Amino acid sequence: MVERWRGETIVSSNLNLDWLRQLVSLVEREDLAELVISQGSVHIVIRGRTYRPPVIPTGALTVSISSPPFEELPVAPPAPDEPADERLFHIIAPLTGTFYSRPQPDAPPFVTVGTIIEEDQVVALVEAMKFFNEVRSEVKGIVREIAAKDGQLVKHGDTLIVVERWD
Repeated sequence: MVERWRGETIVSSNLNLDWLRQLVSLVEREDLAELVISQGSVHIVIRGRTYRPPVIPTGALTVSISSPPFEELPVAPPAPDEPADERLFHIIAPLTGTFYSRPQPDAPPFVTVGTIIEEDQVVALVEAMKFFNEVRSEVKGIVREIAAKDGQLVKHGDTLIVVERWD
């Protein structure tokens, strides 16, 4: 089935419209800039009100996606060498969603600055599409910083917690 929308031709492959409506609702409710979903040969891009096209710095490289061709993506130039404390470990968001530092609104937080944590210990939750995903530490150490705020929208790869590793 072929449909037209905003001047673009859309080929329908038995997509579940209720599911698409839920995705659009999620983008609006969570004020997401962009949601990209790929499933087999179907690629869905939903852009919210806050979407801004990426700014490509002068001299940056661009990479074209060859199959299927959608758009060119910016690739940031390499960052200058910065001395990093190798003992600091960044626990990052495993997916885009809402960050929660505690299991229940009236419960104490999983961790606070100064908490000693073990490897595989639950340190936070990230909620996406009504599912709460546990965030676990990959290292043993002491919490030095909690970068995300309770209820904050975090994106995949954002630093949530900084831990000083213990050997």
